[in-house]
Amino acid sequence: MKIKLIEKKPHGILFGGFTSLSINNEEFGRRIHDEHPNEMVVAGLFNGLESYRSYGNHRIATHIRKTGWDVEVIDYSIFFTNEELVELLKSRVTVDTKFIGFSLLFATLATEKLKWFTDYIRRNYPWLKIISGGQKTWTVTCVEADYYITGNGEYAMDAVLKHIMGGEEPRVHSTLSNGGKLITAQHSYPCFPKRDASISFEKRDFVQPNETVNIEFSRGCIFACKYCNFPLLGMKEDTTRDEDNLYEELLENYEKWGITNYYITDDTVNDSKDKIALLARAVRRLPFQPQFGGYVRADLLIRHGEDTWKDMIDMGFTAHSYGVETFNRESGKAVGKGMKPEELKKGLLKIQDYFNEHSPNYYVGQFTMIAGLPHETFESLETTKAWVNEHWNGHVVSFLPLMLSEPDDEQADAIDWKVYNNFMEYGYTYSYEDPDVLDPEMRQHVSNMQRGKKSNKHREKNKWNWWIHPSGDYDFIDMIEWVKDFTKERVGSGKNPSGVWQVNFVHAEVYENPKEGKKYYTENHENLPVNGLINIIRNYKQFKLEGTA
Repeated sequence: MKIKLIEKKPHGILFGGFTSLSINNEEFGRRIHDEHPNEMVVAGLFNGLESYRSYGNHRIATHIRKTGWDVEVIDYSIFFTNEELVELLKSRVTVDTKFIGFSLLFATLATEKLKWFTDYIRRNYPWLKIISGGQKTWTVTCVEADYYITGNGEYAMDAVLKHIMGGEEPRVHSTLSNGGKLITAQHSYPCFPKRDASISFEKRDFVQPNETVNIEFSRGCIFACKYCNFPLLGMKEDTTRDEDNLYEELLENYEKWGITNYYITDDTVNDSKDKIALLARAVRRLPFQPQFGGYVRADLLIRHGEDTWKDMIDMGFTAHSYGVETFNRESGKAVGKGMKPEELKKGLLKIQDYFNEHSPNYYVGQFTMIAGLPHETFESLETTKAWVNEHWNGHVVSFLPLMLSEPDDEQADAIDWKVYNNFMEYGYTYSYEDPDVLDPEMRQHVSNMQRGKKSNKHREKNKWNWWIHPSGDYDFIDMIEWVKDFTKERVGSGKNPSGVWQVNFVHAEVYENPKEGKKYYTENHENLPVNGLINIIRNYKQFKLEGTA
């Protein structure tokens, strides 16, 4: 009798959640640090932490498993100690393990932790290839890797893994000084599995029913806002999910894991009325009511009107993050936001009233604004502050200083910078000297932002660049100071709710009847974001380290 040999699959591990995000919220940061010092890694007073699963890792894992690979995803990685990260490797790496991957969508404040971890991998598992992936060159290159992939990575990852297993070299954009190969997937491997961007979770992912998980409805953005580099991904055609495919993913997640709460990863969910109508049709077929949050283009939401608003309410899409950016007319025109400020303000108030009246769930309308845009003055910023303080309370309003910087020598020809650095035409200039910041709190904040934006190697070259506004009236440091004071005032007055994860975690603590959402959130919003996050991560860590929860 012949014995059939079982061929082992090649194996890899993908790490997500090494990203730290600046949240400008002292209270939140202190609560996490003081109440849970051993479980939460806090890199400074103003730093928040990545609180969700890495969408990119799970999407890549779902894709390459279909090609014969065994891939495990490790989420919330920044919350594991160095010793625990070592234990994760010891219990999982075998001779069949071929690569370790890192998803780095945003710049990380955990650069030193990542450097230590990758050095450890090099010393103890020299045969492993290290792969770093994300949207931008300056984020993926914050680790020492063999391959760097920017853009939508499914097919680029296919090419790299085929090469690892003995196939031909992938199409490489350039070789960096450390020997790592940069692959610009948005140009060398521009397509992705159209109409199917689903994620299939496994038992070892330990998905908890009260989690908010990421979902993708479409890719790309039809706009070209001057401060944004998402257009570099090159997705201009319609990439909306197939209705049946979307329905099946939502149903599977509910039946297997009890998932009802989602954060939408799309650059612009509501770029067309037809897309929202399709999404609503898929959701209406479900035997349960899901809840969604995500980025919403406010001017389009206003123009599409109440038919679209009703569809969004029907599908449970009531947690909105609006990229308003500015209420200054000239500033808006300069960066690609063309709606007249008064029309925008009037429309936002109408949306707020409509959703509060018609939605059974708690409506969240989070603002993000940019301080320091062309034509922006201290006077126009103060006018904006006065309006949001009068008309938009109970929702988070976040200001961020305009971020401009030069590429280092190796990144100078990378496509990322051709769009990202296009503010110079307005007359911005750089100061190449680090600013003299006397206030200790501000000095810490500036240091954190500097760590997050540039790699160690870049900082050693003293090329962190501080811009001066074309008006000459203020600079980058002035905007940091203004943003800090604005945030303190909003939080201190109760106008910004406690905690900043409202969109992600507006329904983080599960309740059985969605119609109870308003009451539930109103009574629990202060503790919900922090406690929901802490409980989810604590359970996840225990499962991954011990196999129990």
